[in-house]
Amino acid sequence: MANFKTGPVPRDALAYFRDKDLRVGFDFQDVWGQEHAHSFTVAKAMKMDILDDVRAGLDEALAEGKTFRDFSRELKPKLQEKGWWGIKDEIDPSTGERRRVQLGSPRRLKTIYQSNLRSARSAGQWQRIQRTKETQPFLLYELGPSENHREEHVSWAGTLLPVDHPWWRDHMTPNGYGCKCRVRQVSEVEAERMEREGIQDPQAELETDPETGLPTGRRQRRTMPVRREPPPTRTVSFTNQRTGEIIQVDQGLHPAWATNPGQDRVRVLRDRMTGKLDTADQRLAQATTRDVMDSPILTDWVRRPDGELPAGVIERRAQTALGADTQVVRLAPGRLPDPDSLAVEDYRQLPDVINRGILIAQDNERLSVFRSREGDTGNPWWLATVRRSGDSQRLYLTDYRGATDEDLEQARSRGQVIRASEQP
Repeated sequence: MANFKTGPVPRDALAYFRDKDLRVGFDFQDVWGQEHAHSFTVAKAMKMDILDDVRAGLDEALAEGKTFRDFSRELKPKLQEKGWWGIKDEIDPSTGERRRVQLGSPRRLKTIYQSNLRSARSAGQWQRIQRTKETQPFLLYELGPSENHREEHVSWAGTLLPVDHPWWRDHMTPNGYGCKCRVRQVSEVEAERMEREGIQDPQAELETDPETGLPTGRRQRRTMPVRREPPPTRTVSFTNQRTGEIIQVDQGLHPAWATNPGQDRVRVLRDRMTGKLDTADQRLAQATTRDVMDSPILTDWVRRPDGELPAGVIERRAQTALGADTQVVRLAPGRLPDPDSLAVEDYRQLPDVINRGILIAQDNERLSVFRSREGDTGNPWWLATVRRSGDSQRLYLTDYRGATDEDLEQARSRGQVIRASEQP
């Protein structure tokens, strides 16, 4: 992430912040991890008007590049006027217990300001990284300007990995409250030079002016090698005391920050888009699905499945036969038995297969969809299997492969034919 500084945040960063919903929470663990990608919260801010005041103040600070001093000076009197300041007795809604808690304070406002600014900048930077990764395909983990660094963060400095390496799923900066570490995007040529020559050691001693004996603010020239493999993971367990959830994180990552804000935002936007298609006009839903499956969104998802994508739209009769509350068939990680056997172009056929194929309900939870397939005489059909999820009533693609004429005849003999022929 770029150095933390004032000045208006990039448009992508501001969009990340503005896309969040307001969500009240008594404890910082009530809204957790990836939930921050779509939820704005402030612990103990249990009234929506208080939360809205804080959010509006942050929005203005982000958009106009206001300093913390300006942000605090303008927001503090509003919160004091509404009684959200100082130490007070409050009821914890999850336990009914009356607790003495800290509401607004200069220190809390500073944490709120810095945390939101840094996560927004990180999300915005990730979007720019994705747009330019063809020419700058690597990221370098660097220490920031803090005087004291976490030991683990020091050990990660100099890690040079491809943009889409899984390590960035959890280690995209910032990695904790007050963390000022950053990543720098580099080209293949620069990465090769770094591997040959090393990089400046961020822990080298400070230079001293020989005439005055005073520090110059620069570090002595001392190189260190880059790391082309992810650092060893030292997993530790953390229990969310509010929910009982136990998560595993790499030591050195604060559990609340063990995310990639930019990746989380993309996943949230995809999930929201898919959700909006559940009850949309069928023609609009079909057109949107085709656009998504023809776009780089699908390519990125196949490379790194995360969240859900709309794969196709079934007609109302099939939706009724399955007892589903949606017309959208979703692609989701872990649902297909052998996803690696499929090429991106195979996935791109899905909207046409699902929207126009022969529909056969095998039972009240499973639908077989057949669509003619060109260029394969042994398996002349695409077969897509759609299942209704019992817990959510959603529809998921659970199998997708080539099929024979015999497969089609067996499906017809065993199931209820809903659409007997393909649509043009």
